[in-house]
Amino acid sequence: NKGAATSSSPSSPSGYKDVPYGSSILRNLPTLTTSDGIRGADASALLPGYQFVWNVHHPQHCHMFHSVLSGPAPWYFAHVCLPSASSFASKKFSSSAKKNDKEEEHGEKEEEERMIPVDTFQSYNDLRYELKQSTDGKPLYGTLLRITDRRFRDEDGRIVLAVQAVDRLRVHDVSSAPGSFLCTDVQLSPEEELMRMHFDKALLSSASYLSSHGHDSSNADSMTEDALLSHPSAVSGAARAAAAADAFRVRKFEFLPVFLEEKPRAPSGAVSSSLRSNPNDSAATRKVKDAIRRQEEEASSKKKDVGPEYINVVQLVNYDAFAYSSLGKAEAATSQALKTYWEELAKESSTAAASASHQDTLTEDNMFLGDGVGTTNNPSSSTSFFLPEPSSSTAFSGSTPESVETTEYHVWTSLDEMMRLLSMAASSSVPLPSQLLGLLPKRSDWPHQFVLEDYARSLSMSGRSIGTTFKSPFVRVDRIASSSGSGDYPLSYTSSSTTYSSLRRAQRLSYAIWLLLDGLAMSGARPSPPPRHEVLAMNSVEERLRAARETLEGINFVLKKMIPENRKGKEDEK
Repeated sequence: NKGAATSSSPSSPSGYKDVPYGSSILRNLPTLTTSDGIRGADASALLPGYQFVWNVHHPQHCHMFHSVLSGPAPWYFAHVCLPSASSFASKKFSSSAKKNDKEEEHGEKEEEERMIPVDTFQSYNDLRYELKQSTDGKPLYGTLLRITDRRFRDEDGRIVLAVQAVDRLRVHDVSSAPGSFLCTDVQLSPEEELMRMHFDKALLSSASYLSSHGHDSSNADSMTEDALLSHPSAVSGAARAAAAADAFRVRKFEFLPVFLEEKPRAPSGAVSSSLRSNPNDSAATRKVKDAIRRQEEEASSKKKDVGPEYINVVQLVNYDAFAYSSLGKAEAATSQALKTYWEELAKESSTAAASASHQDTLTEDNMFLGDGVGTTNNPSSSTSFFLPEPSSSTAFSGSTPESVETTEYHVWTSLDEMMRLLSMAASSSVPLPSQLLGLLPKRSDWPHQFVLEDYARSLSMSGRSIGTTFKSPFVRVDRIASSSGSGDYPLSYTSSSTTYSSLRRAQRLSYAIWLLLDGLAMSGARPSPPPRHEVLAMNSVEERLRAARETLEGINFVLKKMIPENRKGKEDEK
């Protein structure tokens, strides 16, 4: 199946679900871009932790998704925002989107979208251009998505998909030929805090592997291979593999699958009570009622021809509380990942070292990043277990688990202040997405005016379900993870052996918060929310949370100027 994502390992060619611990790459992964014009994915990057219902009707897209869905689940594909093309795409589809919102109830939404052409050659050229423009310090990022449910409309060949964005990735190269649907080779890209959490273990496992395999120090090939296995980029790749394995381990807890539900329809032949014949109606009234009934019958007939419509989903993905108890141990998962990583690297480095002994070209600088293993210059790179590590992955910033914890705290206090200011400005309570509230850390040092803790505790203790049509239990992540784990609150930010790390909860918040902030962009608020492709490209959890905090503070500054001083004074006295 050309369209299916394949592992680089010869032992697991069938797809991402079979990639063994130790791999962080996906080859030949079907890919959409912002140039493709799928409504909801045509103007900006998609952030992990969000979910959508898509109606797919263009032949090129249907062909791609049929290829993806032809294999067993899970069904993965990628989405990439092309900054140079997204501004044009947003203008191109903005008028269509406005009309679609008005016409959705009349079943005419997709008819208008059908007129917009999709140029796969243009998508191919746009992506190649972005890759050429990107530098090692600023790679091109995208999002890994999975399909959780699908419906095929036999009436017109369309596909309805329930889609969840599950991870961040770095695009390495285009692997498909022009004219076919787009496929790319990508590398999973955990934030630097998540990689650093496993870096010491990766370094120790490198030394352990070298000592246990007894390489001959008098053999030049063996010394070259040892240099490759102890290269900083190799250790960084091992930390990436361990972080990717841990993310895969907890995915069933972090992402509750969402399923498609049909919109209810009125019974066939049902007539509104206001349109029923009445003996007291005048001749003119009867004519008007007859005309309206005919229009409704025609509209109903058109909807039957189009097929069922499906209820949209809330944008934020909920956690699956029932999956937590079945999670495997983090230590076992990461240890297996590192074992597989070093074994595969040793196999490929033996070939590279043998080649270098004849060509004398394998150096410390190009063993992993340049012309050595896993690069496009290597003839075997298309089947390699590896992609080259970006040089930036070996140079971590000053972000630490403690600084992430502090920044996360300030994000929540600024958010709490914003909710109170909005309530004063609107003279009513302002709702907060329950999925976002479930990410609130359990702490004892919140400010005395902090109300979000009371909201989260109330939802958690009541056991109520959240959601509009697709109901699921409210999940307070800290409460679930600590009650089934080995420790009390707060969860650990630093340990890589806990069942669920607080760094992952903070990472989820750093993406989810933008649902609220994008919708509250205010005139005069500085700084304005960064574009979502910039949010996705931020390489640390702390950097993303810091940007959210600065945006919240800008909104709060504007809100404070809008509220009379006497009202603020009364609120402070409470």
